[in-house]
Amino acid sequence: MDIDSYEFTGIRISLSFVNQLLPGKLQGNEFKGKVDFSTLTDILSEDPGSLQRLEENHVEEFVSLAKVLREIIVLLGKGEVSTSAQKLNALMSECPATPSLECDENGHWHLHHHPLDAGLIAMWTAICAEGLARMVGEQHYHRFGVCEAVECDRVFFDTSRNGRRRFCSVSCQNRTKIAAFRLRNSKNK
Repeated sequence: MDIDSYEFTGIRISLSFVNQLLPGKLQGNEFKGKVDFSTLTDILSEDPGSLQRLEENHVEEFVSLAKVLREIIVLLGKGEVSTSAQKLNALMSECPATPSLECDENGHWHLHHHPLDAGLIAMWTAICAEGLARMVGEQHYHRFGVCEAVECDRVFFDTSRNGRRRFCSVSCQNRTKIAAFRLRNSKNK
């Protein structure tokens, strides 16, 4: 799975909303979240149309969306697929994913999962909800997770071949391995 491909935009942006906008723990440190206009600009930078429509008053609405998306991803990580599916269905009923085709400036056609005239928040809600729902429907829900490292609660989507990733980053994986090594060595002395 190549999460960087166009078809995974909803998953990629969902993870960015959750991991960048919401407070929590990040690789052993307190993370306050970056709830500001420039963070949203960075997250939405792959869609020039969104950047043109983005306004300061959208920040809190995107934070609200991030909270719902985090709840769904955490549920998926715990294997609570039925509950997450209900929440996804509710989200998709609020902002229906209505497929439509649009041609980009290079003459390439893309399937969008929102009405072309949708408001910015409704559009990204539909894109994110559809992306997560697609992974549930394709039986890839087990690939969502919350980092298992101490002092980290960032979410991830596992693209590895075997689907057994437990950490949001190599940094968290290494911190955990080093801590386990030190604990074993202290017990052996």
